[in-house]
This record gives sequence, C-alpha cells and structure tokens, in this order.
Amino acid sequence: MILSTLISRKARLMHTITFFANKGGSGRTIATMALACGFLAQGKRVAVMDCTDQAGCNPNGPHPSTLQNWMRQMAACKFRPPQLELIECQTPGEVEDCAAAADARGIDILLIDTAARIREPQIAALGIAELVIAPAISPFEARCILDGIDEYLGPTEDVMCLVNGCRNGAPEATETRRTFGHFAVFHSELPSAEALSDQILNGDIGHFTASLACRPDKPGFARYREAQDAWTAVQRLAFEVEFALNGHRLELFDGHSAYPIKRKAVA
Repeated sequence: MILSTLISRKARLMHTITFFANKGGSGRTIATMALACGFLAQGKRVAVMDCTDQAGCNPNGPHPSTLQNWMRQMAACKFRPPQLELIECQTPGEVEDCAAAADARGIDILLIDTAARIREPQIAALGIAELVIAPAISPFEARCILDGIDEYLGPTEDVMCLVNGCRNGAPEATETRRTFGHFAVFHSELPSAEALSDQILNGDIGHFTASLACRPDKPGFARYREAQDAWTAVQRLAFEVEFALNGHRLELFDGHSAYPIKRKAVA
C-alpha cells in the first residue's frame, strides 16, 4: 500500500517553470498566460504564481493586477479551481511554501511570472524552477536577458529562451533567435497576435479562437485565421516545453532519412 502510494505520488510530481527577463516588455506575463492555456488544453491542473510587483493587489480595487483580470476572464471561460489557480507571493518564504502546497494539492504545472527587477522573491522563484524560460520580443531584449542570465543564474542547462511576439515579422524573429547565441532556444515561437496580447480581455485562447470561427467568405475570417495560428503556436510550445521538462530537446529534421535519428535515439 505504501509502495503504491509512493508510485502514485511520483507519477503526479509537479513541474515548476519560472519566466525570467530582466527587461520590461519582454512578454513574460503574456507567455505565462499563453502556456497556461496550452497546458489546460492538455487536461492538466495548472497554478500560476504571481511574483511580479503587482502581486498582492486588491482584486476588487480600482487597479487589479494583470493576472487577476486574466483569471476573471478565464473563469468566464469555465476554468476555475482546482483546474486553474492564481497564487500571489511577495516574499521568498511565500514562494517556497505556496509551491510546496500546490504540489501537495496535486497541481501538475506551476508557472511563475516574475518582475524585471530581480529581488529576493524572484530569486526564490528561480531557485525552485526545473526550467527557466527567458522570452524576448526583439534582439535588444535578448541581449539584456543574456546579461541577466550571467548576473543572476550563471552557467546552467535549465534555461531555454523563447522568441516571443516579434512585431516586425520573421526577420526580427530570426535575429532574436541568433542573438541568444549558444543558449538553447525553443523551436516553437509565439507570434504577435491579438489572441495573445489581449488575453486579459478574452481569457482562454482556445475559447477566443472558437468565438471567431467563420467561413472564408465571411468578414472577420482573417482575424479568425490569425487567432487560429496563434492557438496552434501555443499548443506546439506547450508540447515542446513538456519535452524539455522530461529532458528532451527537439531537433530540426533535415529532410533526409529518419533512420539515423532513430539509431541515435536507440544508442
């Protein structure tokens, strides 16, 4: 009985992901909300921890936090506890205690949104992470993040960079990816799209996309296609993040035979 309990406990061990960018406007919160939607679509129980400067705001006051507004919209999309939770932490102790409590409640994925100013709560959030995701929307943010990784994280294999919402299209995304240098970068990218940038207004990306569905000959089809592409990108990223949590990395297929890859996997 004890052995079966331990096996069950190990099987549902919570994964912790912390978003890091020491530059405002890099898209940490947008990526946090998007990835939460992606994991919810997989049927996972998700907790989002707010370690930003907005943590602890009065949700009923005149200026609720970004994540509090998002949670209201997610509730309207039928995502509520225990499937989705919001945790707000302002001290290192709260970060560690709330993470342990979320694990005990059976949360599958803990996503931690942090502030650009790295203080003790953010350092604690980075310390408990299995995977640190560093998003950037341009080469400038990517360069700032590289400096921040050197300063706050040092040499580590637990950081993966994310090209996130580049407004100037594919050339800027390619340059951002190149700027990350030797650090691992997700093959999946999050585009610049209304479905992502307006999550605090629309809630779940899948629900928003479905609400726009129309035929190609109807007005609004372009908006629907953009949302559909964004939702596909989010789901692709969620699966790639799950691979990374399990110690795997995707490799680009060169178009030749897959047998060498299979032999490499067997070896």
